[in-house]
Amino acid sequence: MENNLKNRYIYAVTRHLPVKMQADVEKELDSLISEMLDERRGNNAVASEQDLKNVLAELGSPEELALKYGGNERRALISGVYFLMYKRVLLTVLPIIAAVLAILTTMGFFIGDESSLSIIIIGIVNVAYLSYAMQILTVTIGGVVQAFAVITVVFAVLDYRKVEMQGNEFFDLPEIPEAKMKISPFEPILWIAFSIVTTILLLGFPQIMGAYLDGRWITVFNIEVVRGLWLPILVWTLLEIIAEAVKLVEGQYNMRVVAVTVAACILQIVCVFAVFGNSDIINSEIISLVEHWGINVLAIGEQFSNLFMRPNMAIVVIVIGILVWEIIDVVIKAFQAKYS
Repeated sequence: MENNLKNRYIYAVTRHLPVKMQADVEKELDSLISEMLDERRGNNAVASEQDLKNVLAELGSPEELALKYGGNERRALISGVYFLMYKRVLLTVLPIIAAVLAILTTMGFFIGDESSLSIIIIGIVNVAYLSYAMQILTVTIGGVVQAFAVITVVFAVLDYRKVEMQGNEFFDLPEIPEAKMKISPFEPILWIAFSIVTTILLLGFPQIMGAYLDGRWITVFNIEVVRGLWLPILVWTLLEIIAEAVKLVEGQYNMRVVAVTVAACILQIVCVFAVFGNSDIINSEIISLVEHWGINVLAIGEQFSNLFMRPNMAIVVIVIGILVWEIIDVVIKAFQAKYS
C-alpha cells in the first residue's frame, strides 16, 4: 500500500510537468518522501500508512507541488495544472501558427488574391497602404493574437469548470497507467495546432488550395461559400481544441476523456454536414474541367461516379470515418485502462 500510494502521488505530480523534468522530479520526490518517512517513524521498523499520508499532506496536493516545480504558483484566470498545460500549448502552437501564416500570406501575394488579409486581422488595419513585408507581419501578428485568444478562452473555461466540480479527497489519486494507455502531450498539442491551421487555411486562404489549369489558377473551393460557413467551421475547431485540451490535462485514457471526445465528435459530425454537405462548396469549374478532360466516370462504376461528381460528399465520408475511428479508439483504450 505504501509504495503504491507514494508512486501514485509522484505520478500525479510529474504527469503535469514537461517531459524533460519528469525523471529528475520523480527521483527527487522519491528521495524526499523517504527521508521524511525516516524522520517520522522513529523507533518503528516500518513506517505506517498513516505516516505516509501525513508526509504527503505536508508536501501538499500534487497540483500545488507540480506548480512549484513548474515555477508557477500564482492563482489567475488560468491556474493550477491547467496553466501548466496552457503554457505548453502556447509555446508549441503559436510559433507554428506564425510560420504558417507568414507562408500562406506570401503565397497569397503570388496568386494575387489578397482578400484574406482583412479577414485574418478582422479589418483592424488597412493593409493596402503597407509594404508587402509589413502586410505579412501584420497578418501574422493578427492571426497569432486570435489563436492566443481562442486557446486562452478554452483553458479558462476548462479551469473554471474544474474548480466548480472539485470535491475529491486529497488521497483520491489517479492510478499509474501503462505506457500504452498514457496520452503523449505532443499528440493533443499537435492536433490543436493542426485544427487551428486548417481553420486559418479554410477561412483566410481558401484560394491557396487549387492548381494552375489551362493557364490560370483554379481554386478547389468556392471562396465565398467557404467563408460564408465560418460559424460551423469555428465551432468545429473549438470542439477539437476542447477535446484535445482535456486529453492533455488528463494525461491518460479514462471515462472523462471518452465522454468529452464522444460528445465533441458527434457535434463535429453535425458541423461536417453543415460545411461539406453544401454542394456549392466545391468550385464548379473543377468538375467542369474534369468533364472537359474526357474522364469517363461511368467506367468506374455508378457509386464511385456519384462521389466523383459530388466530391464534397467524398470529403464528408472521409472526415466522418476519421471521427468515428477516433471515438472507437478512445473508447477501447479507456476500457482497457479501466479493466486491465
